Formats: sequence, C-alpha cells, structure tokens
Amino acid sequence: MTQSWNNTRFKKSCLASVLAALLLSPSVYALESLSDDHLSETTGEGIALLPENFKMVFQGPNDISTASSYNNTAIAAADKPKYDTGFIRIIPVGENYTGTTATDLTSKQTKADIFIYGLALSKTNNDANARFSNTGFNWGSTANPWLLRAGSEQNVPQFSTNGTISYIALEAPLAKVTADSTEDKIKLGFWTDAFSRKWASSNAINPVTGAPVANSTDATNVDDTELSKSQRMRLQVVANGLSINGSQVRLFQTLTSGTAQYNQTLGMASILRLNTNSNPANLTFANTAASKTALDANVLRMSTAASDDGIGATPALFAGRLAPVFDSNEGLYLYSPNINLVLGNMYQPFIVGSEGRNIVLEVTAIPKVADVYKKIYTDYSLAYSSVGASSDYKGSTCNVYVCGYNTSQVVANGSTVNYQGNNATHSSIAIGGVSYDSTKNLLNADRTGTTTGVVFRGPGSTPTASAVNLGSAAIDGMLIQHLKFKTTGL
Repeated sequence: MTQSWNNTRFKKSCLASVLAALLLSPSVYALESLSDDHLSETTGEGIALLPENFKMVFQGPNDISTASSYNNTAIAAADKPKYDTGFIRIIPVGENYTGTTATDLTSKQTKADIFIYGLALSKTNNDANARFSNTGFNWGSTANPWLLRAGSEQNVPQFSTNGTISYIALEAPLAKVTADSTEDKIKLGFWTDAFSRKWASSNAINPVTGAPVANSTDATNVDDTELSKSQRMRLQVVANGLSINGSQVRLFQTLTSGTAQYNQTLGMASILRLNTNSNPANLTFANTAASKTALDANVLRMSTAASDDGIGATPALFAGRLAPVFDSNEGLYLYSPNINLVLGNMYQPFIVGSEGRNIVLEVTAIPKVADVYKKIYTDYSLAYSSVGASSDYKGSTCNVYVCGYNTSQVVANGSTVNYQGNNATHSSIAIGGVSYDSTKNLLNADRTGTTTGVVFRGPGSTPTASAVNLGSAAIDGMLIQHLKFKTTGL
C-alpha cells in the first residue's frame, strides 16, 4: 500500500542538519558533498506529486507570440491537430548478416526508423478520433497522490535465499475499492511512422530538429533520406477513459543466486494497470452512431487509414510539414479494455542483466522452493476471501475489481477510504463485456449475441461503415512462469 505522506516528513536530525548548514556555512563557500555516514542519519518518507489541470502535447516549434496551435485563433479548429509534429525518434538496428554465404540474406540486412509524433495526455472525452482534448485533468488527490519513495521489506524469499530488500518505488494513486465517479479519466494519443531502411543508409541526424539529414536541400525530393512510403507503416492510437491508478514500479538489487544472471543484479517488481471501465458488464453493440458515441467513452482505438496523407514520407523530413489526418471511423476498436499486468515481484523479479555484450530482460524462473512458489501460486479451491488467510498459497489475480488484498486508510477528516491492494501475482486482460465472480475473483467473457468488445470498422463517412463486432474476450489468472528476451549481434 502507498504510505501516507501527511506525516512528519523528516526526522529532527535532518531538520537540524539543514538549519545548521544554512546558518553556519559562509555564503561564499561552494556547496560540499555530504558523506555517506552523514546521509545515513537523514530519513524521509518520500516525495508526493499531485499534477493539477495537467495536459501535454508534442508539437513542432511555435512562435512564442502565438503559443500552440490550440491557442492560435488564426488556425481553424479542424487544422489545429496538424501541427502536432513534435516527435520521439527511435533507430533500432537489426542483425548484420554480412559475410554469410546465403545469396538471399543481402535483402535482409535492414534497419528501422521510427517516429512517434503528437504524444498527448489530456482529460478524456467521447471522441475516439481526437488524440488531444485540450482540457487539463487532476491526477490523484492530496490524500492519495503519486509517490516517489524508498522502502524496504524484510524476510523476502527470493531464489533460494531469504533477506531484506531495499527499493525505490514510483507509485500511482491507489485504486479505490468503490470506483470514484468524480475521478478524472485520461485521454492518451499519438501517431507513428515506422520505416524499414537499407542497411547501408545513413542514420545522420540534424542536431537542431532531430530529423534525418536529407541528401539534398530540394524540398520537393521527399524521399531523399531513403525513408519511403512504400516501406512505411503509419498508425494512430487513441485511448479514452484511461486510468492507471494502482500501478507501481519498484527497483532494487536482487539477492544472492546460484544463477549468474540473477545474482545481485538490477531487479524490478511492477504492476501495470491500464483500466478504462470500472464495471465492464452488459456492454451491448448496435450499429448506430449513438451506440458508437457511448462506447467510445471507454476505448482503445488503433487506425491506419488517412484521409489526408500529407506531403512526403514523414513530416520529420522538412520543417513546417503538417501531420496527416486520419479517417474518422476506420480502425480496430477495443471497447472497455482493462489490462492489469504483473511484471515481476519481490519473489520472482524482472531483471535487467547481460550475457557477453548482449542485454537480457527476464522474468526469472520460479524456483522449486516452497517458500517462494507458495508466495506466488493461488489456491483456487478456496473462496477468494480465504486466500492468504487460511491457505499456504498466497498468490492472487489483479483485475479491475481487485488487485491482491484490500487495504484501508484514515484520511484527514477522519473517514476511512478502502483501497485495492498492489500485491497480486497473476495478471488479467479483459476486453468488452465481462462478468465477475467475486467468490473466486474470476472474470468471464460475456457470451450473449449482442455483447461487444472487439470491433473492426472500415473507412467511410458514417460511424457504421463496414462495422464487424467480434464480441468480448477475457484472459484471467495469467501467471508468467518464466519469460526471457535477449538482444543479438551487439
């Protein structure tokens, strides 16, 4: 559970040290670093963060006198999103097949060039065709803020060792047991251009704009950086009604292990919660504009069709280019997605390590050690309320309703608020209408003919164009026994 941040933040020794430093140190002296011994006497609970009226969008450079396009009255409302061309550039490099004897491997020597444009966060609305609402939202409350804090847990069984683990954690506001209808929900949006390039093509970057360096200064030569429309995938992503409350990430050093890659390396325990509907039951589909508007309040939409493809392969090539405009209806719609992923925990950490020069990302294997696997596995023969109390197996599933074992906290006015936990070991993914069995803490996909969750829509002038409803889906109680990713060729 997130620790209360309203208590006294620093012990008296810390306050005294700060006052002494301010009063006794001559102002003309340079600042001096403190020794580890001195720092060890200073304690604090962490830093509370509370974004208020927060909104953000990546745009291209703007004249400071006119600010962003959204505040520029000279730009028509329909054209304002076209200026969202600020980007993040990623250049992953594939395996080098040089020197192989196979005749067809030359064509496989490729690398990618990825641009993520117009990344935006704002308050949600019902428009699944807009990445940005231009309205700010409040993220948490004074009683339940974001926290960046340090902590420790004692007697943690990990691998074949028991020990104390100190960690640093970033924690989103806790999710309430009873959903708060006044809580601000989030809209997340971006679009991306991803290219496949020849192995020998240049990765040179303009140090001012971050864009690829063109082979000429001719603005009409739109493909002179070897970024071609024929080798491009363009995608727009919009998420409405999003909440990440209850998410957390802990970083720590793993305990001693007989496996070299696991031994005292960087470990992570995380719960990633992306929920859009606090009660995703009885969702029905009707091929009407009114039904689509209602469902679009809680949706993850991915679309590829553009009604205005813009000039050139990507706006990054030349300054002043505008973003494309996507079709208002086409795409894959995932209605009311609730995604709750447990990626590593204190008993089974997600590690970052190396093998030679290559990087390893791995959810470590669950060892055949009772002290460890009994903390992870679940006893489904019992009612959920008894799991962790009368069972030797303490594991549980995180979904939109429950995530581990609930906790409570007394707030400033003396009332008690009940929060969901953050100690689950199993994951769940639900899309669309699902029912909830509170006795077993299980989700079941709705099987009625009118339920919805996954919908494909084709391009067209009406929201009902070529709509295909595939119903709902649920993956519940998912446990990662062992998962490993490794780079090659480094």
